Amino acid sequence: MLKASLTIKAPLPPSNMVHQKSQFFAVTAVTLCVAFVLTIACGLTVTTSTSAQQTPKGLTPQERRGKALYLRGESRSGKEITAMLGEIDVPASTMNCAGCHGLRGEGKTEGGVTAGNLTWSNLLKPYGHTHPSGRTHGPFNESSFIRAVVNGIDPDGNKMLVAMPRFNMSVEDMADLIAYLKRIEADRDPGLTETSITVGTILPKDGAFAEIGAAMKDVLTAYFANINDKGGIYNRRIELQTIDAQSDAAATAANMKSHVDNGELFALVSGLSAGADKELAAVTKEAEIPLVGPVTLLTQANAQENRNLFYLLPGASQQARALVNFAAGRPELKKSPLAIVYSENELASAAATAIEDQARKSGWTTVTKKALSQSFDAAVLAGALKAEGVQTVFFLSANSEEAFINAAASANWTPHVFLLGALSRKDLVKSVPLSFKDHVFLSFPSVPGDVGPEGLAELRALEEKYKFAPRHITSQLNAYAAAKIFTEGLKRAGRDLSREKLITALEGLYEYNTGVTPSITFGPNRRVGAMGAYVLSIDPAKREFVSSGWVNNN
Repeated sequence: MLKASLTIKAPLPPSNMVHQKSQFFAVTAVTLCVAFVLTIACGLTVTTSTSAQQTPKGLTPQERRGKALYLRGESRSGKEITAMLGEIDVPASTMNCAGCHGLRGEGKTEGGVTAGNLTWSNLLKPYGHTHPSGRTHGPFNESSFIRAVVNGIDPDGNKMLVAMPRFNMSVEDMADLIAYLKRIEADRDPGLTETSITVGTILPKDGAFAEIGAAMKDVLTAYFANINDKGGIYNRRIELQTIDAQSDAAATAANMKSHVDNGELFALVSGLSAGADKELAAVTKEAEIPLVGPVTLLTQANAQENRNLFYLLPGASQQARALVNFAAGRPELKKSPLAIVYSENELASAAATAIEDQARKSGWTTVTKKALSQSFDAAVLAGALKAEGVQTVFFLSANSEEAFINAAASANWTPHVFLLGALSRKDLVKSVPLSFKDHVFLSFPSVPGDVGPEGLAELRALEEKYKFAPRHITSQLNAYAAAKIFTEGLKRAGRDLSREKLITALEGLYEYNTGVTPSITFGPNRRVGAMGAYVLSIDPAKREFVSSGWVNNN
């Protein structure tokens, strides 16, 4: 879906922190290129952060599997667990244990039906149980508990209420569930007390990107300090810990894992994850710790694979699909071949794969991919694509697009060229030949118009109150938005907070306005808040960007 078209000419509201709109795109491109460089370099050279305190260890792998089954009806096998409710066969995910028995197994009554206390100490009470219906029976053991879950028969052989589903579960799944029920009473999410919520952020402390890390830390520290000055969230203070990125992706993930394993952190907020995206995602999945708003171009967007990740802005793949959708809005382009030209690195390859898939879905019958060597000849490439009759080129090679476009112009060939803003030269707007008017398009995850007066005013107020300097503005805006989204999730989750409730609350955000980004929407199957991209063309005569608005990527 395309929004209204506009020409970008006017500057942002005057401020020492925001410049002309064309400069915004340059800053955005630089910031995203930082993420790109980190992705390619796979790490940062910084110092090591030590753990502040030792706390009890978290759940064992088996207990975590049991928790997933208890809370969400998810099997370790990945296969669907089913439940019989009367004569109806339903997925266990719609009739999970926690829905009736409570997040902590405490039991509850709804609609006149009481679901009992499932804590293991209660199930094993030696004097047995008396239910509101008058039914009585002796204590459970593992065997009788399994019979109750599978067959609906209590330890004394009585039939249980028909409201209690009968579950079809494997022996392994049942063992996982029992392991968790034995722990459920003591299972409290780490980093959470009656008076505090401890969160972490992963940032470079030393090296080439230390200033960006420091700028983001300024905003996060100030934002949470301001929340605390107002009484916190339900009288809990938010305490921020900085986790230092290490010399490579594995070391960065190991450092984060040590903090998580020591029970220090309730959640992770913002940070620079580029370069260690897969490794950090694996840690969040294993520990089931939410990560809200990391800055990266390599989003791990499948909620079914990892429900703990919440990205605010689109990554390279989402932007690439949006570009294809924009191109597909020009039916004449589908009549000629489409070429994807890309460098062989993780980011460009991910975008190329997304483009190929989306192009075929959109109706292109001829789609070719060409991997570039480090020293490719732009003139040879342009000549070859022209000879093939290509009229649509997705060019994914950092800072090489100017040479390609000029080579095409020299060959009297004017294809439509689509670029990721993060991989493009910041001064490209000044060098596009006149013949390429309305033929060069770039994607961006945000534009100056996203920064509204309220968001800008709040950020300025934080600067003034907590005495930090505006610098690396795009990164600071990202940190601000992540902190705001996280705090909103805490508010919606309520006083009886848990990681599970935070995730559920975040999944309920719909077109939430951060004041500095596109509106954010999450859902049970959606983990990228802004799914699409802004598409801009270049007017070479005026040397300015012209916006075609927001384009969705679905």
